[in-house]
Amino acid sequence: MKNINIKAPLNTDLLKSGYIDKEPAQKEGLPTGPMRDGGEGRQSSLLIFVPRNTVSALINDMTGRYGYSHLAVDCGEIDIPTGKRVLIESTFGHGVHHSFQDEYGERKFVRIPLEKAGVNAAEFYACIYSKLGEKFDYEEALTIGLIHNPVKQICSDLATVCLPEAIRADIARYHQAGFLHSHAAMRLHQVSNENEPIRLFVTPNGFAEYFEAPKGEKLAGPDQLAEPILPAERSTHKLRFFGRIKSIFRHI
Repeated sequence: MKNINIKAPLNTDLLKSGYIDKEPAQKEGLPTGPMRDGGEGRQSSLLIFVPRNTVSALINDMTGRYGYSHLAVDCGEIDIPTGKRVLIESTFGHGVHHSFQDEYGERKFVRIPLEKAGVNAAEFYACIYSKLGEKFDYEEALTIGLIHNPVKQICSDLATVCLPEAIRADIARYHQAGFLHSHAAMRLHQVSNENEPIRLFVTPNGFAEYFEAPKGEKLAGPDQLAEPILPAERSTHKLRFFGRIKSIFRHI
């Protein structure tokens, strides 16, 4: 990867035109709320979307080619005025906000329920909700995580910053062992104090691969359920074997 001068002014117009999937659906406006629980308790899921145009296809190519380019979070909410299910996402035009789930139409996406991964739904929900209204982080997207503003978010940041530290540390270890794509699925930023939270940059492809969701090209349609499979649940010998194979081919 080319060196990036982090002191140089960043061309956000170039970013908007060349990197971000800049066509959020929003055909009938955003949900106005208030919101209510969907009736199944406070459940949280990652919704990871396949590319839908040349720009989002580029995002997938840049981040490991696992088949995904956008991430949103379903916290089990329904917009009371419309009765529609909503999600929370960060897009370049609106920052972190609610959207209607059906606004994405037939765009395929995989649903990964986080409670199956040991995530406390209430704590995760509270963290996600605290991010509502924050602006989109153009600089972080453009530098692929080298620059990060803690009060701004890109789409996958919503999950990255709100997941439990144990999972974040496990993603870091999994990446360092060579099981996630080295260039774009995830980047680890070291911190000066070992007691500080790990600074991660995880893309939609990184989350899909970590939780062992099917590749995007394998999805049959929108809202396909994929129970998360954590590294601890996989065969140790299988992990070592495939980790070595991946490391070999990435250096060829």
